[in-house]
Amino acid sequence: MKLVLVVAMVTALAAAPSAAPAQGTPVQSGDTMAADPLAPAREQVAARNLDSAAALIRRVAEAPSQSVATRIEAWVLLGVVDFYRSGDSATAFAFRQALALDPGFQVTLNNVDPAVERILAAERAALPGVVPPPRIDPAGEPVHDCLGKCPEGVRPPQFSFFPQIEFTNASVSLNDRRSRTFLTLHAVVGADGIIEPETIIVASGTARGTETEVRRGLIQARFTPGRKDGVRCRTRVTLRFDFEAEGTSWVKYTYRVQAR
Repeated sequence: MKLVLVVAMVTALAAAPSAAPAQGTPVQSGDTMAADPLAPAREQVAARNLDSAAALIRRVAEAPSQSVATRIEAWVLLGVVDFYRSGDSATAFAFRQALALDPGFQVTLNNVDPAVERILAAERAALPGVVPPPRIDPAGEPVHDCLGKCPEGVRPPQFSFFPQIEFTNASVSLNDRRSRTFLTLHAVVGADGIIEPETIIVASGTARGTETEVRRGLIQARFTPGRKDGVRCRTRVTLRFDFEAEGTSWVKYTYRVQAR
């Protein structure tokens, strides 16, 4: 399926979130709304009424009477709106719903925050049996290898944010409250402080059941980027997650960049 979705109208939301809605927004006719069930939602997006837009989009996305293509378009549009409305986690959820309808759909996202495309790429890469395509880096920026010790003049990135995730004892392979398990991954952190999702590789660990959630968490994570001679750069690092049982159901976890 080739699905082309233009969401350039959302760009203004990031640039001027407090601006007043445009005056004289045209009203869609009944025929137009029938032809495009998302038309009322687009009007709300244009007026920056994101909560109302999200509610209208969700109705279309969850309607069994709509075509698969329309529902995919709705979920993708909801993901973009939710990025500006409530953050990465809601965007990832919406994209997962679209991929569940058709894992092979393609979409063109015009003039949106690059993080939105990264979230979609990460959710697609997390699908079972999917081998992500190699990343094309138009700038040709080198990757500095900090899997062990960084090259001279290179400082590794560090976590600045990781979302709260609730793991179960079963997912982290903990059998009693004294147990500890771990998971290590290799990944490239971009000069913008964001993981390049297609580079995430599980290196080792006993908590393999956490891989899917950890991957999704890493897409939302933010880093103070690595630096080469004081200039931000791309770096490949090892990321370690340690899990420890607390009581019968609660799991405590810590995370860090293993590099020096």
